[in-house]
Amino acid sequence: MKRNGLLILALVFFISCGDRGRSHTRFFPVKQNGYYGYIDREGHTEIPFRYSRAGCFEGGVALVANLDKETGWGFIDHSGNYVIRPVYTAATAFSEGLAFVVPGGGAPRAVDKNGITKFTLEQALSAEIFREGLAAYSVLGPQGEIWGFVNKSGETVIQPAYKAVGYFSSGLCCVMNRNGEWGYINKKGEIAIPTVYRNAHPFAGDMAKVNVAGKWGILHTSGKFILEPRYEDVDVDGKIFLVKHDNKWGWIARGGGVVIPLLFNDAYPFNGNKFAPVKSSDKWGYINEKGKFIIAPQYDFAFGFDGGLAVVENKGKYGFIDEEGKFAIEPTYDHLPVDYYIRYFAPTSAFYSVKSDVNDPRTVAYKWLTAFYRMDYAEACRNATEDTKALLEKFSGVSDMISDSTRRHMAGVMVGVNGYKQSGDRAIVTYTLSDNKGKEQLLFLVKTNNRWLVQFSKNEEELIEEEPSAL
Repeated sequence: MKRNGLLILALVFFISCGDRGRSHTRFFPVKQNGYYGYIDREGHTEIPFRYSRAGCFEGGVALVANLDKETGWGFIDHSGNYVIRPVYTAATAFSEGLAFVVPGGGAPRAVDKNGITKFTLEQALSAEIFREGLAAYSVLGPQGEIWGFVNKSGETVIQPAYKAVGYFSSGLCCVMNRNGEWGYINKKGEIAIPTVYRNAHPFAGDMAKVNVAGKWGILHTSGKFILEPRYEDVDVDGKIFLVKHDNKWGWIARGGGVVIPLLFNDAYPFNGNKFAPVKSSDKWGYINEKGKFIIAPQYDFAFGFDGGLAVVENKGKYGFIDEEGKFAIEPTYDHLPVDYYIRYFAPTSAFYSVKSDVNDPRTVAYKWLTAFYRMDYAEACRNATEDTKALLEKFSGVSDMISDSTRRHMAGVMVGVNGYKQSGDRAIVTYTLSDNKGKEQLLFLVKTNNRWLVQFSKNEEELIEEEPSAL
Protein backbone atom coordinates (compact mmCIF):
# COMPACT_ATOMS: atom_id res chain seq x y z
CA MET A 1 0.00 0.00 0.00
CA LYS A 2 1.51 3.30 -1.09
CA ARG A 3 0.85 6.53 0.78
CA ASN A 4 -0.08 8.27 -2.48
CA GLY A 5 -2.88 5.79 -3.05
CA LEU A 6 -4.34 6.58 0.34
CA LEU A 7 -4.03 10.31 -0.15
CA ILE A 8 -5.86 10.22 -3.48
CA LEU A 9 -8.82 8.61 -1.75
CA ALA A 10 -8.50 10.97 1.18
CA LEU A 11 -8.98 14.08 -0.96
CA VAL A 12 -12.69 13.77 -0.29
CA PHE A 13 -12.48 13.28 3.44
CA PHE A 14 -10.00 14.36 6.09
CA ILE A 15 -7.31 11.92 7.08
CA SER A 16 -6.55 13.78 10.29
CA CYS A 17 -5.03 11.79 13.06
CA GLY A 18 -5.26 11.27 16.76
CA ASP A 19 -6.91 8.74 19.04
CA ARG A 20 -10.69 8.98 18.62
CA GLY A 21 -11.56 6.24 21.06
CA ARG A 22 -12.13 3.81 18.19
CA SER A 23 -12.55 0.16 19.14
CA HIS A 24 -9.93 -2.30 18.00
CA THR A 25 -10.66 -4.33 14.91
CA ARG A 26 -12.19 -7.73 15.77
CA PHE A 27 -12.19 -9.32 12.32
CA PHE A 28 -9.71 -8.20 9.67
CA PRO A 29 -10.80 -8.36 6.00
CA VAL A 30 -7.91 -9.88 4.03
CA LYS A 31 -7.44 -11.10 0.47
CA GLN A 32 -6.12 -14.50 -0.51
CA ASN A 33 -6.14 -16.25 -3.89
CA GLY A 34 -8.24 -13.48 -5.41
CA TYR A 35 -10.99 -13.33 -2.78
CA TYR A 36 -11.61 -11.56 0.51
CA GLY A 37 -12.46 -13.25 3.77
CA TYR A 38 -12.16 -12.35 7.45
CA ILE A 39 -9.64 -13.46 10.06
CA ASP A 40 -9.55 -12.87 13.80
CA ARG A 41 -6.69 -11.36 15.78
CA GLU A 42 -4.95 -14.75 16.02
CA GLY A 43 -5.11 -15.31 12.27
CA HIS A 44 -7.92 -17.86 12.30
CA THR A 45 -10.29 -17.73 9.34
CA GLU A 46 -13.70 -16.72 10.68
CA ILE A 47 -15.51 -16.01 7.40
CA PRO A 48 -14.39 -17.91 4.27
CA PHE A 49 -12.62 -16.27 1.35
CA ARG A 50 -15.49 -15.81 -1.09
CA TYR A 51 -15.99 -12.09 -1.74
CA SER A 52 -14.65 -9.98 -4.59
CA ARG A 53 -15.06 -6.84 -2.43
CA ALA A 54 -15.16 -6.47 1.34
CA GLY A 55 -15.28 -3.73 3.93
CA CYS A 56 -14.71 -3.53 7.67
CA PHE A 57 -17.40 -4.34 10.20
CA GLU A 58 -19.36 -1.34 11.44
CA GLY A 59 -22.00 -1.84 14.11
CA GLY A 60 -21.98 -5.60 13.62
CA VAL A 61 -22.32 -5.65 9.83
CA ALA A 62 -19.90 -5.46 6.90
CA LEU A 63 -20.43 -4.52 3.27
CA VAL A 64 -19.42 -7.23 0.79
CA ALA A 65 -19.93 -8.06 -2.87
CA ASN A 66 -19.48 -10.96 -5.26
CA LEU A 67 -19.27 -8.89 -8.41
CA ASP A 68 -17.52 -11.58 -10.41
CA LYS A 69 -20.46 -13.87 -9.64
CA GLU A 70 -22.92 -11.08 -10.45
CA THR A 71 -24.66 -11.18 -7.09
CA GLY A 72 -24.15 -7.52 -6.24
CA TRP A 73 -23.61 -5.74 -2.90
CA GLY A 74 -25.04 -6.81 0.44
CA PHE A 75 -24.27 -6.93 4.18
CA ILE A 76 -23.13 -9.80 6.42
CA ASP A 77 -22.90 -10.30 10.18
CA HIS A 78 -19.98 -11.77 12.13
CA SER A 79 -21.20 -15.27 11.28
CA GLY A 80 -20.91 -14.54 7.58
CA ASN A 81 -24.68 -14.70 7.14
CA TYR A 82 -26.39 -12.10 4.98
CA VAL A 83 -28.49 -9.65 6.96
CA ILE A 84 -29.22 -7.73 3.73
CA ARG A 85 -29.12 -9.84 0.58
CA PRO A 86 -26.51 -8.98 -2.12
CA VAL A 87 -28.97 -7.61 -4.66
CA TYR A 88 -27.77 -4.01 -5.08
CA THR A 89 -25.67 -2.48 -7.84
CA ALA A 90 -23.97 -0.20 -5.28
CA ALA A 91 -23.99 0.42 -1.53
CA THR A 92 -22.26 2.45 1.15
CA ALA A 93 -21.12 1.24 4.53
CA PHE A 94 -23.43 1.85 7.48
CA SER A 95 -23.01 5.07 9.40
CA GLU A 96 -25.23 6.31 12.20
CA GLY A 97 -27.57 3.37 11.62
CA LEU A 98 -28.21 3.96 7.92
CA ALA A 99 -26.63 3.02 4.60
CA PHE A 100 -27.42 4.02 1.03
CA VAL A 101 -28.11 1.25 -1.45
CA VAL A 102 -28.87 1.42 -5.17
CA PRO A 103 -31.15 -1.14 -6.83
CA GLY A 104 -30.67 -1.90 -10.51
CA GLY A 105 -32.06 0.99 -12.54
CA GLY A 106 -32.96 2.89 -9.37
CA ALA A 107 -32.02 5.87 -7.24
CA PRO A 108 -30.12 5.86 -3.90
CA ARG A 109 -32.28 4.76 -0.99
CA ALA A 110 -31.48 4.88 2.72
CA VAL A 111 -31.98 1.58 4.56
CA ASP A 112 -31.61 0.45 8.16
CA LYS A 113 -29.80 -2.71 9.27
CA ASN A 114 -32.93 -4.74 8.63
CA GLY A 115 -32.89 -3.61 5.01
CA ILE A 116 -36.01 -1.50 5.48
CA THR A 117 -36.14 1.57 3.21
CA LYS A 118 -36.45 4.84 5.12
CA PHE A 119 -36.50 7.15 2.10
CA THR A 120 -35.35 7.36 -1.52
CA LEU A 121 -33.50 10.28 -3.14
CA GLU A 122 -35.27 10.09 -6.48
CA GLN A 123 -33.46 13.03 -8.08
CA ALA A 124 -30.03 12.36 -6.60
CA LEU A 125 -27.05 11.66 -8.80
CA SER A 126 -24.92 10.63 -5.79
CA ALA A 127 -25.39 10.14 -2.05
CA GLU A 128 -22.90 9.87 0.82
CA ILE A 129 -23.00 8.41 4.33
CA PHE A 130 -24.45 10.24 7.32
CA ARG A 131 -22.29 12.28 9.68
CA GLU A 132 -23.76 14.27 12.57
CA GLY A 133 -27.26 13.52 11.29
CA LEU A 134 -26.75 14.86 7.76
CA ALA A 135 -25.84 13.19 4.48
CA ALA A 136 -24.49 14.92 1.38
CA TYR A 137 -26.23 14.28 -1.93
CA SER A 138 -25.88 15.72 -5.41
CA VAL A 139 -28.18 16.58 -8.27
CA LEU A 140 -27.36 17.35 -11.87
CA GLY A 141 -27.70 21.06 -12.57
CA PRO A 142 -27.21 22.91 -15.86
CA GLN A 143 -23.57 23.60 -14.96
CA GLY A 144 -22.81 20.15 -13.58
CA GLU A 145 -23.13 18.28 -10.31
CA ILE A 146 -24.05 20.34 -7.23
CA TRP A 147 -24.25 19.20 -3.61
CA GLY A 148 -26.59 19.71 -0.67
CA PHE A 149 -27.63 17.82 2.49
CA VAL A 150 -30.58 15.77 3.75
CA ASN A 151 -31.51 14.71 7.27
CA LYS A 152 -32.47 11.20 8.38
CA SER A 153 -36.06 11.77 7.28
CA GLY A 154 -34.89 12.43 3.74
CA GLU A 155 -35.71 16.14 3.96
CA THR A 156 -33.37 18.58 2.26
CA VAL A 157 -32.02 20.89 4.94
CA ILE A 158 -29.29 22.54 2.84
CA GLN A 159 -30.17 23.08 -0.81
CA PRO A 160 -27.73 21.80 -3.45
CA ALA A 161 -25.43 24.69 -4.31
CA TYR A 162 -21.82 23.52 -3.98
CA LYS A 163 -19.42 21.95 -6.45
CA ALA A 164 -17.95 19.67 -3.78
CA VAL A 165 -18.42 19.03 -0.08
CA GLY A 166 -16.83 17.08 2.77
CA TYR A 167 -18.88 15.86 5.72
CA PHE A 168 -20.10 17.50 8.93
CA SER A 169 -17.89 17.31 12.00
CA SER A 170 -17.83 19.66 14.98
CA GLY A 171 -20.93 21.24 13.46
CA LEU A 172 -19.09 22.42 10.35
CA CYS A 173 -18.61 21.10 6.81
CA CYS A 174 -16.06 22.07 4.19
CA VAL A 175 -17.60 23.12 0.87
CA MET A 176 -16.32 24.33 -2.49
CA ASN A 177 -18.04 27.23 -4.25
CA ARG A 178 -18.50 27.73 -7.99
CA ASN A 179 -15.07 29.40 -8.23
CA GLY A 180 -13.30 26.37 -6.80
CA GLU A 181 -12.64 28.00 -3.41
CA TRP A 182 -13.16 26.14 -0.13
CA GLY A 183 -14.62 27.27 3.17
CA TYR A 184 -16.99 25.97 5.86
CA ILE A 185 -20.74 26.09 6.46
CA ASN A 186 -22.79 25.34 9.57
CA LYS A 187 -25.85 23.08 9.72
CA LYS A 188 -28.08 25.94 8.64
CA GLY A 189 -26.11 26.25 5.43
CA GLU A 190 -24.60 29.55 6.53
CA ILE A 191 -20.97 30.39 5.78
CA ALA A 192 -19.10 29.97 9.06
CA ILE A 193 -15.55 30.31 7.70
CA PRO A 194 -15.13 32.18 4.38
CA THR A 195 -14.46 30.32 1.13
CA VAL A 196 -10.89 31.49 0.63
CA TYR A 197 -8.87 28.25 0.65
CA ARG A 198 -7.44 26.24 -2.23
CA ASN A 199 -8.46 23.05 -0.44
CA ALA A 200 -9.99 22.16 2.93
CA HIS A 201 -10.72 19.00 4.90
CA PRO A 202 -13.29 18.22 7.60
CA PHE A 203 -12.65 19.21 11.21
CA ALA A 204 -11.37 16.70 13.73
CA GLY A 205 -12.26 18.20 17.08
CA ASP A 206 -11.40 21.88 16.72
CA MET A 207 -8.74 21.45 14.00
CA ALA A 208 -8.90 21.13 10.21
CA LYS A 209 -6.32 20.85 7.47
CA VAL A 210 -6.47 23.61 4.82
CA ASN A 211 -4.39 24.65 1.84
CA VAL A 212 -3.34 28.21 0.99
CA ALA A 213 -1.31 28.86 -2.15
CA GLY A 214 -0.20 25.24 -2.33
CA LYS A 215 0.90 24.96 1.32
CA TRP A 216 -0.90 23.16 4.14
CA GLY A 217 -1.67 24.41 7.63
CA ILE A 218 -4.06 23.69 10.51
CA LEU A 219 -7.13 25.86 11.06
CA HIS A 220 -9.13 26.28 14.30
CA THR A 221 -12.95 26.31 14.29
CA SER A 222 -12.66 30.04 15.04
CA GLY A 223 -11.12 30.52 11.60
CA LYS A 224 -7.67 31.31 13.00
CA PHE A 225 -4.56 29.30 12.17
CA ILE A 226 -3.10 26.98 14.81
CA LEU A 227 -0.31 26.06 12.41
CA GLU A 228 0.48 28.49 9.61
CA PRO A 229 0.19 27.09 6.04
CA ARG A 230 3.83 26.60 5.13
CA TYR A 231 4.15 22.82 4.78
CA GLU A 232 4.03 20.41 1.85
CA ASP A 233 1.65 18.27 3.91
CA VAL A 234 0.47 18.08 7.51
CA ASP A 235 -1.61 15.76 9.71
CA VAL A 236 -2.84 16.24 13.26
CA ASP A 237 -1.30 13.66 15.58
CA GLY A 238 -2.82 14.18 19.03
CA LYS A 239 -1.20 17.30 20.51
CA ILE A 240 1.57 17.47 17.89
CA PHE A 241 1.70 17.57 14.11
CA LEU A 242 3.20 15.26 11.51
CA VAL A 243 4.53 17.52 8.74
CA LYS A 244 6.31 17.28 5.42
CA HIS A 245 8.92 19.91 4.53
CA ASP A 246 11.64 19.76 1.88
CA ASN A 247 10.30 16.30 1.00
CA LYS A 248 11.05 14.93 4.50
CA TRP A 249 8.64 13.98 7.30
CA GLY A 250 8.85 14.62 11.03
CA TRP A 251 6.87 15.95 13.99
CA ILE A 252 6.54 19.49 15.35
CA ALA A 253 4.75 21.18 18.25
CA ARG A 254 2.03 23.82 17.97
CA GLY A 255 4.57 26.61 18.20
CA GLY A 256 6.56 25.06 15.36
CA GLY A 257 9.33 23.60 17.52
CA VAL A 258 10.74 20.28 16.34
CA VAL A 259 9.60 17.27 18.37
CA ILE A 260 11.05 14.55 16.10
CA PRO A 261 13.44 15.75 13.37
CA LEU A 262 12.24 15.79 9.77
CA LEU A 263 14.42 12.92 8.58
CA PHE A 264 12.02 10.38 7.12
CA ASN A 265 11.07 9.65 3.53
CA ASP A 266 7.52 8.85 4.61
CA ALA A 267 5.62 8.47 7.87
CA TYR A 268 2.25 7.79 9.46
CA PRO A 269 1.06 9.28 12.75
CA PHE A 270 1.28 7.69 16.20
CA ASN A 271 -2.51 7.97 16.34
CA GLY A 272 -2.52 7.38 20.10
CA ASN A 273 -0.09 4.44 19.93
CA LYS A 274 3.39 4.09 21.45
CA PHE A 275 5.03 3.68 18.02
CA ALA A 276 4.69 5.28 14.60
CA PRO A 277 5.61 3.74 11.21
CA VAL A 278 8.29 5.62 9.26
CA LYS A 279 10.20 5.03 6.06
CA SER A 280 13.98 5.33 6.10
CA SER A 281 15.66 4.89 2.73
CA ASP A 282 13.41 2.33 1.02
CA LYS A 283 12.26 0.33 4.09
CA TRP A 284 9.70 0.87 6.83
CA GLY A 285 10.15 0.49 10.58
CA TYR A 286 8.77 1.97 13.81
CA ILE A 287 9.94 4.76 16.09
CA ASN A 288 8.93 5.78 19.61
CA GLU A 289 7.88 9.27 20.68
CA LYS A 290 11.52 10.30 21.03
CA GLY A 291 12.21 9.40 17.42
CA LYS A 292 14.26 6.32 18.28
CA PHE A 293 13.83 3.18 16.17
CA ILE A 294 12.15 0.45 18.21
CA ILE A 295 11.59 -1.86 15.24
CA ALA A 296 14.31 -1.45 12.61
CA PRO A 297 13.41 -0.53 9.01
CA GLN A 298 12.92 -3.88 7.26
CA TYR A 299 9.45 -3.93 5.68
CA ASP A 300 8.29 -2.99 2.20
CA PHE A 301 5.35 -1.24 3.86
CA ALA A 302 4.24 -0.71 7.45
CA PHE A 303 1.04 0.69 8.91
CA GLY A 304 -0.04 1.97 12.32
CA PHE A 305 -0.84 -0.27 15.29
CA ASP A 306 -4.40 -1.37 15.96
CA GLY A 307 -4.81 -2.89 19.41
CA GLY A 308 -1.21 -4.12 19.54
CA LEU A 309 -1.11 -5.39 15.94
CA ALA A 310 0.18 -3.62 12.85
CA VAL A 311 -0.06 -4.49 9.16
CA VAL A 312 3.24 -4.92 7.34
CA GLU A 313 4.14 -6.00 3.82
CA ASN A 314 6.99 -8.42 3.23
CA LYS A 315 7.89 -9.55 -0.31
CA GLY A 316 4.43 -8.76 -1.65
CA LYS A 317 2.52 -10.49 1.16
CA TYR A 318 0.72 -8.91 4.12
CA GLY A 319 0.78 -9.98 7.75
CA PHE A 320 0.58 -8.55 11.27
CA ILE A 321 3.35 -7.91 13.78
CA ASP A 322 3.15 -7.26 17.51
CA GLU A 323 4.85 -4.38 19.33
CA GLU A 324 8.05 -6.40 19.63
CA GLY A 325 8.27 -6.72 15.86
CA LYS A 326 7.39 -10.43 15.87
CA PHE A 327 4.85 -11.84 13.45
CA ALA A 328 1.58 -12.52 15.24
CA ILE A 329 -0.03 -13.41 11.91
CA GLU A 330 2.36 -14.58 9.20
CA PRO A 331 2.55 -12.59 5.94
CA THR A 332 0.53 -14.91 3.72
CA TYR A 333 -2.20 -12.56 2.51
CA ASP A 334 -2.36 -10.77 -0.82
CA HIS A 335 -3.91 -7.56 0.46
CA LEU A 336 -6.13 -5.70 2.91
CA PRO A 337 -8.94 -3.55 1.50
CA VAL A 338 -8.47 0.22 1.48
CA ASP A 339 -11.46 0.43 3.82
CA TYR A 340 -9.27 -0.84 6.67
CA TYR A 341 -6.64 1.87 6.16
CA ILE A 342 -9.21 4.66 5.80
CA ARG A 343 -11.11 3.66 8.94
CA TYR A 344 -7.89 3.66 10.93
CA PHE A 345 -7.54 7.38 10.33
CA ALA A 346 -10.97 8.90 9.95
CA PRO A 347 -14.59 8.42 11.04
CA THR A 348 -15.59 7.28 7.57
CA SER A 349 -15.25 4.42 5.10
CA ALA A 350 -13.79 3.85 1.67
CA PHE A 351 -17.38 2.89 0.78
CA TYR A 352 -18.75 6.32 1.61
CA SER A 353 -20.60 7.14 -1.62
CA VAL A 354 -22.93 5.68 -4.24
CA LYS A 355 -24.15 6.86 -7.62
CA SER A 356 -27.67 6.58 -8.96
CA ASP A 357 -28.37 3.82 -11.47
CA VAL A 358 -31.30 5.70 -13.00
CA ASN A 359 -30.88 5.28 -16.73
CA ASP A 360 -31.83 8.40 -18.69
CA PRO A 361 -29.69 9.97 -21.44
CA ARG A 362 -28.74 13.07 -19.44
CA THR A 363 -27.57 11.16 -16.36
CA VAL A 364 -25.70 8.52 -18.39
CA ALA A 365 -23.95 11.20 -20.44
CA TYR A 366 -22.81 13.01 -17.30
CA LYS A 367 -21.48 9.82 -15.72
CA TRP A 368 -19.62 8.93 -18.89
CA LEU A 369 -18.12 12.37 -19.44
CA THR A 370 -16.91 12.79 -15.86
CA ALA A 371 -15.36 9.30 -15.89
CA PHE A 372 -13.70 10.00 -19.24
CA TYR A 373 -12.12 13.26 -18.06
CA ARG A 374 -10.90 11.57 -14.88
CA MET A 375 -9.35 9.01 -17.22
CA ASP A 376 -11.31 6.31 -15.39
CA TYR A 377 -11.87 4.26 -18.52
CA ALA A 378 -13.14 1.22 -16.65
CA GLU A 379 -15.96 3.34 -15.21
CA ALA A 380 -16.64 4.95 -18.59
CA CYS A 381 -16.99 1.49 -20.14
CA ARG A 382 -19.92 0.76 -17.84
CA ASN A 383 -21.97 3.30 -19.81
CA ALA A 384 -20.62 2.62 -23.29
CA THR A 385 -21.47 0.48 -26.30
CA GLU A 386 -19.06 -2.24 -27.42
CA ASP A 387 -17.68 0.01 -30.18
CA THR A 388 -17.06 2.80 -27.70
CA LYS A 389 -15.45 0.38 -25.25
CA ALA A 390 -12.96 -0.58 -27.97
CA LEU A 391 -12.00 3.08 -28.38
CA LEU A 392 -11.69 3.53 -24.64
CA GLU A 393 -9.34 0.56 -24.49
CA LYS A 394 -7.11 2.34 -26.99
CA PHE A 395 -7.13 5.46 -24.83
CA SER A 396 -6.27 3.33 -21.82
CA GLY A 397 -3.39 1.75 -23.71
CA VAL A 398 -1.67 5.10 -24.24
CA SER A 399 -2.70 6.78 -20.98
CA ASP A 400 0.76 6.24 -19.47
CA MET A 401 2.14 8.60 -22.11
CA ILE A 402 -0.03 11.49 -20.93
CA SER A 403 1.81 14.09 -18.87
CA ASP A 404 0.94 14.79 -15.24
CA SER A 405 -0.02 18.37 -16.10
CA THR A 406 -2.50 17.11 -18.71
CA ARG A 407 -3.94 14.64 -16.21
CA ARG A 408 -4.43 17.38 -13.65
CA HIS A 409 -6.06 19.60 -16.26
CA MET A 410 -8.46 16.86 -17.39
CA ALA A 411 -9.37 15.94 -13.81
CA GLY A 412 -10.28 19.58 -13.15
CA VAL A 413 -12.66 19.89 -16.11
CA MET A 414 -16.23 20.56 -14.97
CA VAL A 415 -19.00 19.04 -17.08
CA GLY A 416 -22.36 20.71 -17.59
CA VAL A 417 -25.17 18.70 -19.19
CA ASN A 418 -27.87 20.97 -20.56
CA GLY A 419 -30.50 18.73 -22.12
CA TYR A 420 -31.19 16.09 -24.72
CA LYS A 421 -33.36 15.19 -27.66
CA GLN A 422 -34.58 11.68 -28.32
CA SER A 423 -35.97 9.71 -31.21
CA GLY A 424 -36.82 6.11 -30.42
CA ASP A 425 -33.70 4.32 -29.24
CA ARG A 426 -31.35 7.17 -30.08
CA ALA A 427 -30.59 10.38 -28.22
CA ILE A 428 -28.28 13.37 -28.46
CA VAL A 429 -27.15 15.11 -25.27
CA THR A 430 -25.84 18.68 -25.31
CA TYR A 431 -23.06 19.47 -22.87
CA THR A 432 -20.44 22.08 -22.05
CA LEU A 433 -16.95 21.90 -20.57
CA SER A 434 -15.43 24.43 -18.21
CA ASP A 435 -12.28 24.72 -20.35
CA ASN A 436 -14.15 25.33 -23.61
CA LYS A 437 -15.68 28.77 -22.98
CA GLY A 438 -19.18 27.37 -22.67
CA LYS A 439 -19.31 26.08 -26.26
CA GLU A 440 -22.08 23.50 -26.57
CA GLN A 441 -21.07 20.02 -27.75
CA LEU A 442 -22.95 16.84 -28.61
CA LEU A 443 -22.76 13.29 -27.30
CA PHE A 444 -24.63 10.42 -28.95
CA LEU A 445 -26.39 7.64 -27.05
CA VAL A 446 -28.25 4.50 -28.09
CA LYS A 447 -30.64 2.32 -26.12
CA THR A 448 -29.48 -1.29 -25.93
CA ASN A 449 -31.23 -3.94 -23.84
CA ASN A 450 -33.28 -1.17 -22.26
CA ARG A 451 -30.19 0.80 -21.13
CA TRP A 452 -28.83 4.05 -22.56
CA LEU A 453 -25.17 3.80 -23.61
CA VAL A 454 -22.72 6.28 -25.11
CA GLN A 455 -21.97 5.67 -28.79
CA PHE A 456 -19.36 7.65 -30.70
CA SER A 457 -20.77 8.56 -34.13
CA LYS A 458 -19.73 10.64 -37.11
CA ASN A 459 -22.85 9.98 -39.13
CA GLU A 460 -24.57 13.32 -39.55
CA GLU A 461 -27.77 11.56 -40.65
CA GLU A 462 -28.18 10.39 -37.07
CA LEU A 463 -28.80 13.94 -35.92
CA ILE A 464 -32.32 14.42 -34.66
CA GLU A 465 -34.18 17.41 -36.00
CA GLU A 466 -35.91 18.59 -32.84
CA GLU A 467 -34.23 21.16 -30.61
CA PRO A 468 -32.80 19.85 -27.31
CA SER A 469 -35.16 20.29 -24.41
CA ALA A 470 -33.76 21.34 -21.07
CA LEU A 471 -34.86 19.21 -18.12
